[in-house]
Amino acid sequence: MLKKIIFTVSFILISLYGIAQKNINDYKYIIVPKEYNFSKSEDQYQLNSLTKFLFNKYGYDAYFTDELPEDLKSDRCLALMASVTNEKGSMFKTKLQIELKDCYDAVVMTSKIGESRIKTYDKAYSQALRDAFETFKELEYSYVAEEETEKPMVAKAETKADKIETKTVEATKEVSKKEEGTLTGVLVAEKENNVKVESPNKVKRELYYAQEIANGFQLVNSEPRVVMVLLNTAAIDVFIVKGKSAIVFKEDGFWYYSENDGELGEKKSMNIKF
Repeated sequence: MLKKIIFTVSFILISLYGIAQKNINDYKYIIVPKEYNFSKSEDQYQLNSLTKFLFNKYGYDAYFTDELPEDLKSDRCLALMASVTNEKGSMFKTKLQIELKDCYDAVVMTSKIGESRIKTYDKAYSQALRDAFETFKELEYSYVAEEETEKPMVAKAETKADKIETKTVEATKEVSKKEEGTLTGVLVAEKENNVKVESPNKVKRELYYAQEIANGFQLVNSEPRVVMVLLNTAAIDVFIVKGKSAIVFKEDGFWYYSENDGELGEKKSMNIKF
């Protein structure tokens, strides 16, 4: 038991350092704040307006925080939040860097450091910001909806049937929705020890419902279908994923999936309702 606790805790600590950069094409919008941390007033030197303008100029869809489109108001995870930091430079040089974070405050992308030697602040900040934007100008950005990215992954899993023996979970359903996002009347018939665990890439932002079983929980999607089985451990809010060298754990109020098949994979956020 002690060895299991030590292994589980060590796995979590290691996984915290294994966050790989996500693909910027997964996000539909860019949110630009009205003021940056180093600014003394809103849109000082028109730096925030210039940030929004340049994102739109280079093919992104950027908005200020007070003008968000309807789909973004209901799902903030569709967008990346932009921020600009004032890097320390010499007294003759202004340095700015752009950072994009997801809805879980994880850094997805960081620009190069833009520089300017102009002495006047407004012109120096403008030039340094434009220089930093060379990073985004050179990217071939194109938003890819989540549904589009899932299709080839499902097809790929099916073509491996001749190599990997998998047994599917038979499920019947009687679903009624009183409110959006509320799933009731789910009837699931699971064959013990024969649950197929899906790729963590496919469980990106979909809502999963945790149903208690004898030794843990099974995660059910809206079809409903069992997509993952979580086995209890001695640690609080830490589960072993059945059939995978992976765990699901809770950190700072959010659930994450972390896998280690000899090489530590990317820590991925999950939306689970217990």
